[in-house]
Amino acid sequence: MNASVVPNIKQAKATGIVCVTLDIHLWSGRKRLRKENLLAKNPELAHLPPESLATLGSIKIADPEDLAPFLKYKREAEKLLKLHGLPLLGTIGIPEGKVHLVHSGLLEIKQKFDDLALKLYQDFDARIGQWRSRIDNQDWEHLITDIPTPEYVAGRLSFGSHLCRVSAPSSDEFSEVNQQFGKQMTGLKGELFAEAAEEAKTLMEKYLMGKDAHGAVRKREKITQKTLGPLKRIGAKFKSFSFLDPTVEPLAQIVDHVLALLPDDGPIEGVHLMHVWTLAKTLSNNASAQQAALLVRDTGGANHAFESILRTAPEQVESPAEALIGVKPDNTPVQEMQVDVDASTDASPPMQPKGYDDGFQPEFVGLF
Repeated sequence: MNASVVPNIKQAKATGIVCVTLDIHLWSGRKRLRKENLLAKNPELAHLPPESLATLGSIKIADPEDLAPFLKYKREAEKLLKLHGLPLLGTIGIPEGKVHLVHSGLLEIKQKFDDLALKLYQDFDARIGQWRSRIDNQDWEHLITDIPTPEYVAGRLSFGSHLCRVSAPSSDEFSEVNQQFGKQMTGLKGELFAEAAEEAKTLMEKYLMGKDAHGAVRKREKITQKTLGPLKRIGAKFKSFSFLDPTVEPLAQIVDHVLALLPDDGPIEGVHLMHVWTLAKTLSNNASAQQAALLVRDTGGANHAFESILRTAPEQVESPAEALIGVKPDNTPVQEMQVDVDASTDASPPMQPKGYDDGFQPEFVGLF
């Protein structure tokens, strides 16, 4: 008799990772719009194409503003998982050290979701009546019919999450399925570096550069403390997933080192801004990030590694911003980055639309 394959499932787990899956269901507040519902006031619709060829879409039978908060809570939960985890096997992998924090956060969002669902259940008939009697809906009241019961809607609205661990699918360490599993687990490091690169690029493109009065993309001469958000998120994520690979923890050390060099309050400018640029550029590319991690190992510390990175950074190159944003450069010459800057310069973090004049006249960045 052949042995069952179930007892052979390998017990080794993806050490340090807990998988979280959201199980959130929303009610659309819509129903299908049929031709016969429109014929009374629109007899010309009798000659519309058959439903096998075209449909009329849907009609809103509930106020979208009553349902919008449910979608907001869903996105809030997704943001929480993205902040602390990485995509893994169709779920979000959360480091063990962050599981309690994430679970508590999800419970808080669930409570708000459930409270809102209960209120909608209690006020459902009244809310539908108000939606039907709105001035802009009064001519179409006959379409807002066949409303589901409050119990039905309450059953459609739910907020849940599932936590689990994953393990290799076979007891044969060298089996094909285990090799695939191993590649998927190893891919977490790639996800981590890719996310860090995306955060670094966001920092450079949206906050460290902006358009001047002539529409040319220029380096900002100072930034605010709030602008450091992407770097702080990168550092926190590297710390959380430091167990994935020996190159991850050194990068967390470099981020911490650079953040420690910056002032605790006030604008970030001059040499401090140069440090931010250098770190962001390093992390925006997987190869340069890996090289920085090796420098920490070879030089014996994040401070020596970052000094080495600063020494090898090019002092002046043409800005890539024009190619990136699609703005043609003006006749202003490319200059080297200056340490002394005008403290009165005003530079808001977000990228501004073409033609926006925020009053600053910064130079091109020379740290690429």
